[in-house]
Amino acid sequence: MKKSILLCFVFFYIYYGRTVQAQEINPCGTYEANKKMETLSPVEVKQAQEKLEEETAIFMQNRTSTSVNYTIPVVFHILHTYGTENISDAQVEDAVNILTRDFNKQNADTANIVNAFKGIAANVGITFKLAKIDPDGNCTNGIDRIYSPLTNIGDDDAKLNVWPRNKYLNIWVVKNIASGAAGYSMYPSSVQGPGGAQVDGVMILSTYVGSIGTSSAGRSRSLTHEIGHWLNLAHTWGNTNSPGVQSNCNFDDNVNDTPNTIGWTSCNLNGASCGSAIDNVQNYMEYSYCSNMFTNGQKNRMLTALTSNTASRNNLWTASNLTATGVNTTTVCEPKADFYAQTPQVCVNSTIQFFDDTNLSPATSWSWSFPGGLPATSTDENPSVQYTSPGTYSVSLTVSNASGSNSITKNSYITVLASTADITSSSFYESFENLTINQNSNWSINNVDGGSTWAIVNGVGYLGTKSMKLANINNTPGAVDEFITPSIDLTQFTSPKLYYRIAYASLTGTPGVDYATNNLQVQSSVDCGETWGIRRSYSETAMATVPAQNSAFTPMSQSQWRQDNINLSLFANATNIKFKFKFTAGEGNNIYIDEININEPTGMANDEMIKNNFRVFPNPSDNDAVVYFTTEGITNSSIRVVDVLGKEIYKNTWNSLIGGDHSVILNKNILYSSGVYFVQIQIDNQLLTQKLILK
Repeated sequence: MKKSILLCFVFFYIYYGRTVQAQEINPCGTYEANKKMETLSPVEVKQAQEKLEEETAIFMQNRTSTSVNYTIPVVFHILHTYGTENISDAQVEDAVNILTRDFNKQNADTANIVNAFKGIAANVGITFKLAKIDPDGNCTNGIDRIYSPLTNIGDDDAKLNVWPRNKYLNIWVVKNIASGAAGYSMYPSSVQGPGGAQVDGVMILSTYVGSIGTSSAGRSRSLTHEIGHWLNLAHTWGNTNSPGVQSNCNFDDNVNDTPNTIGWTSCNLNGASCGSAIDNVQNYMEYSYCSNMFTNGQKNRMLTALTSNTASRNNLWTASNLTATGVNTTTVCEPKADFYAQTPQVCVNSTIQFFDDTNLSPATSWSWSFPGGLPATSTDENPSVQYTSPGTYSVSLTVSNASGSNSITKNSYITVLASTADITSSSFYESFENLTINQNSNWSINNVDGGSTWAIVNGVGYLGTKSMKLANINNTPGAVDEFITPSIDLTQFTSPKLYYRIAYASLTGTPGVDYATNNLQVQSSVDCGETWGIRRSYSETAMATVPAQNSAFTPMSQSQWRQDNINLSLFANATNIKFKFKFTAGEGNNIYIDEININEPTGMANDEMIKNNFRVFPNPSDNDAVVYFTTEGITNSSIRVVDVLGKEIYKNTWNSLIGGDHSVILNKNILYSSGVYFVQIQIDNQLLTQKLILK
């Protein structure tokens, strides 16, 4: 496990003992997402904005008291990896019901609207219905389930399988959103230009959909808010994402009956700002979390967007499209078979729990086939199966209901490993020079996302000419790729340690938010891969062995490699342990692994390894600097910063420091000024010094 000491040397933090709080989720990322589109297509966006404003003015002049209800076909694309983000049909249906309720002023909490705004609370008159016919004319329930690691990224690249926007409102449900928001949407004008149709719609966290399942009533209005944006509403304080600041009084949301406001992040029902007698704190386009209304002015603006041809909103509610999308039909689809195993890799004689994950329509009967398993067949919905012989096995499932049946087979889906380790001698060393990874090699590669993955590469190695490489520069953000060693009997080794060499460079010009998703973990399993524990985790900067580069990285010398090791004393009695190198991709560069071995440091002493892992950067620095160092086992360690006269600026000591990677943040502005300093790390009896230049 990575041991991290993250010390920000800011005086008042240390003196008063203030703790760092967990990062909060931003309610909405619409402002940032649309600014990106404006940058990509400035002319088209500006023209579309002006057109919509003109149409809104005309709509206001010609509006009548006649009430019209518009129906919008909706599709939810649920990106998942069979986790809790794969929310239930019931949760999606609940979200759709809440949308229709809110946009038709049928929510019971309208009784709580403050008197100043009760008279202008609007029945917008929009009904949302899940599509019943997909773009190819097939039966659907309006819920499109997509297995993809992009659920962990949640940006415009994760907007998979777009259905035509002139026929459907696309909503993508994900586990994480890259910007840290709970959701974001696209204004009609922002997606009028080239490529706009491929990103038009709403992105939302799975924990903010509906009021049941993984969500809650307090989060259930997030979709209402985002679809307000999709229908051309800004935040009540204007088109920014900075509520609560006085400068917002200089902006407006272009709605005549919403008072100018600084914006609210709490439910202050008597809140007043910007000269208003009272603000519309309960507006759906606020961040107050007590929202329960749109105004009539917002209604007119949304209906203008819905009846405009900008971004094809005006075709959604036409009679012909409602027929084409089948929203008013009650057809029951035949089921679409899918399933997953709780643990697809186990030791021999273990039992595996299988779970039906059928979608489109519930199944009423199940027919499983488990070649090599006990039982070999089952009609249970979620059966348990035991495998008594090592090997690789396929699994099949056929599901049925009154409308039909559907089948799926996952080949080589289950891996059953022998209880005896593959390596039982007192020697384990792999340089990849003569290795071919196949079913008989005891090494394995898991290409989870189906894209770029680990592979043995020729022409690059530390001592030889081969190594394991992941071409991450071409990888998809969010992709997960793994390679796994054979199982090893550690009882054959004295004081076992896992050694390996790594070579990696960051990619320059890449947004830092994406860097956060570049991550390498070294994991271990003592139960044939059924469960894994993290032995070391590398961030983007901790992985780097050379400075960032602006092109594909290939190590050209031994100096561009670093040897790391992991103390395995806790597993000295393990008779069957495997190691996994798991990489999660962001916007980064290529990574190489070589010289994997137990207790054979290939020519590098432990003190040299510690020396090579001691880094201070950026250096020179015009801001904070970060010190990285590695310890082995249990050590007494300290850090000391001195100036050129030898005056001690800071010192901190850790007794019985647990081995692993450590990081220390040196804050420039609080403790010292520009100049030359020396950073000293002492690990037991070993003293290391590096010069630090602060601009």
